[in-house]
Amino acid sequence: MLASILLHVAGEAEAGGWPLAPGTGELIVPMTHMTAGERYDGSGNKQWKPRYTKIEIAPYAEYGLTPRLTLTGEAAWVTDKTDFFGMNFREQGLTRLKAGARFAFGTWAGTHFSVQPLATLHLAGAANNPAATAKGDIDAELVLVVARNEKLFGIDAFSVQEVAWRYRDRGRPDEVRADITFGAKPWPGVMFLAKSLNAAALSATATGDTYQSGKLALSVVHDVAPGWALEAGMEHSVLGRDAILERTLRLAVWRRF
Repeated sequence: MLASILLHVAGEAEAGGWPLAPGTGELIVPMTHMTAGERYDGSGNKQWKPRYTKIEIAPYAEYGLTPRLTLTGEAAWVTDKTDFFGMNFREQGLTRLKAGARFAFGTWAGTHFSVQPLATLHLAGAANNPAATAKGDIDAELVLVVARNEKLFGIDAFSVQEVAWRYRDRGRPDEVRADITFGAKPWPGVMFLAKSLNAAALSATATGDTYQSGKLALSVVHDVAPGWALEAGMEHSVLGRDAILERTLRLAVWRRF
């Protein structure tokens, strides 16, 4: 999931663990540029692989339907290239559609709890993907979201934890995901974000891989006009097994309405 945290830039520091007010919405349109020239083997050691680059545009939207229910959706368009000893292989097109809803079921001791079911339809394969996702594959995901606002040295801050189980059809291994986002707003109109993004297969793929990945991401979101903001950041793989080592730059436009 955009790694999957939608953050309110206006007002106090909040995050996608909270519902949107009925009739309001948010749209984030990120463009990412990912490169990979190494991969992790089955023991977690780095090894060379053909250079792979990917540019992805993946608009993500949320809309408050009721005080407790927020609808979510995402689409992704990708163009990628693999350079194999001077021979270039290219693919481009719409790769996935995602829809879901986040239901807020309560707050206890200042901590907000939500549950979020998601469904993803894949529209293209990805040769570099150790999970061997193909056109027509469907994922079904159930996410527990735990969110909390804090004051850190007098600064508005928040944390969001997502723990998810993802069912994947056509014999692909199911996955677990655990993401942590920390955000702080030291000045009006400026938000700093730090994320830990982690996923692992629950069984081996058809080729015998039991892949795992861990990434860290840092970014800053800055208000540029009422209801508008820009984000710039980067993401980097820090550990893995049977997975590519990714380096990603991210630019995004945020719109709240």
